Amino acid sequence: MTTSAIAPQTLQLGPFQPAVEAQLARFQAQNFTAGFWQKQADLWVADAEGQQSIRSFMGWLRVVDEMLPAVAEIEQFVQEVKQAGFRHVVVMGMGGSSMTPIVLRQAFGTLAGGLPLSVLDTTNPGSVREIEEAVPLAETLFVVASKSGTTAEPLAFGDYFYARLKEIKGDKAGENFVAITDPGSQFVTQATEQQYRRIFLNFADVGGRFSALSYFGLVPAALLGIDSKTLLERAQTMMRACGSEGPTDHSPGLELGAALGVLAQQGRDKLTLVVPDNLSDFGLWLEQLVAESTGKQGTGILPLAGDPLSEPAVYGSDRVFVYVGYQGQPDAENRRKVAALQAAGHPVVTILLHDALDLGAEFFRWEVATAVASAVLGINPFDQPNVQAAKTATNRLMEVVEQQGQLPQTSAPAATENGLDYYTSTGGNSAEAVLKSFFGQAKPGDYLCVQAYLMETPALNAELNELRAFVQQRLHLATAAGYGPRFLHSTGQYHKGGPDTGLFLQLTTDHAQDLPLPGRPYTFGTFQNAQAAGDLQALQDYGRRTLRVHLGSGSAPADLGQLLLVLRKALA
Repeated sequence: MTTSAIAPQTLQLGPFQPAVEAQLARFQAQNFTAGFWQKQADLWVADAEGQQSIRSFMGWLRVVDEMLPAVAEIEQFVQEVKQAGFRHVVVMGMGGSSMTPIVLRQAFGTLAGGLPLSVLDTTNPGSVREIEEAVPLAETLFVVASKSGTTAEPLAFGDYFYARLKEIKGDKAGENFVAITDPGSQFVTQATEQQYRRIFLNFADVGGRFSALSYFGLVPAALLGIDSKTLLERAQTMMRACGSEGPTDHSPGLELGAALGVLAQQGRDKLTLVVPDNLSDFGLWLEQLVAESTGKQGTGILPLAGDPLSEPAVYGSDRVFVYVGYQGQPDAENRRKVAALQAAGHPVVTILLHDALDLGAEFFRWEVATAVASAVLGINPFDQPNVQAAKTATNRLMEVVEQQGQLPQTSAPAATENGLDYYTSTGGNSAEAVLKSFFGQAKPGDYLCVQAYLMETPALNAELNELRAFVQQRLHLATAAGYGPRFLHSTGQYHKGGPDTGLFLQLTTDHAQDLPLPGRPYTFGTFQNAQAAGDLQALQDYGRRTLRVHLGSGSAPADLGQLLLVLRKALA
């Protein structure tokens, strides 16, 4: 299906409508749209350093125009790959370099002429092994994606699989590798030395979370068999609707961003995404875009993906609901619940796509909206000042590992029961008492964030969903869940730089079947454990409320089920 019409957007804002209209009037008076496209940095912040940062990262505004002429080159590369006998693709990245392929893979499914594609964005050794055992190594193309060329995780993934391919193909191992990175990054040197099949140089003025419509998104899209030209053309239509070629009466991105920014100022700062099952991964992409862009200086918008959708009585006055679905897909239960929420006075935004190719336009709509909401909040959407804290703490721990051969010992747990260790500063000498004390800190407007440094599986996802549903129903809290270290490159910025409204439940485990990392004196499991410990330290340094539960080396789903049993007693 081809269409030039953008997916319609409906904003049902109830009592908040006048405030949003007043904000749009202020934008109109200051000629905001024209300034936006001219990269007028004082629309966001007043300080010169912040303004320079903003101007240097607004290349995403016109990246679609840059990428359209590159489509033929990318498609030719895909043909070469298939002719060379490759049968599978693994994209290895973090944050902005891995989220877009995850969304596209789910939304489009298996396409004729496309290659099956896996995404590796976790240092969990079980997940790395799962990828290794699932693909034909010699016939798999590994795409190593890192904007800076210094991101630790994709470089580790690349080194691991390059070593495996070298065992199979010797000096020709590089034929199975592709790099996507910025010009001048040190990764270019490494990829050149290792004779990678191809190096795609992205744009230095396009930040990672705004890179969906650059090489980071388009190379995997083409490998999947997606019509990249139409995907970009849909995005170009949205660009024009948002004022890229001159004034427009109704800019979808501007209106959505103004609404989200005003609603956040009014306390409606939990952007709750509701989608059909075949768009659930869109929430992962949206989380990193919105949370990392807005979660700073004690403010921000918290996007919630996968928060169980319930009846209106469960929700407080901190919500705005966004339904993104397809015009031709009924999705009756979700739509019924959203209608009930709107009738109960909650602000609701509805966006209905024509088909999956509309995701090109959707990426752009939300990039504009996120930048506009940041202008309403008076913050720079393109920096991530608090992300480095967890990296710094992790690096310090890894230095200890390199010197001593292992991570430093942690303090004794507050309680140990049924193989689970509970680490907390809130008190309690039993599992039930610890959980009661931790969750007793919750206040209206808070949220629970479950941070799982575990191997993602359907069974574990089911247990996480059950835990979230129980906490939501029992305490009326918003809930978020993420796998580490993936979320460190997305919502991790909000956790430390946003408002102090989070309760952070960190889940860790031993790694009975670990994997060595080539050229390093530590394993994937040690790396992930260090990331967990570093993140926990960073959260505590910012004064956040934390609880770590160590699940041991047994079955993570079963251990999480045990935790939920105790939690039900604690909150009875």
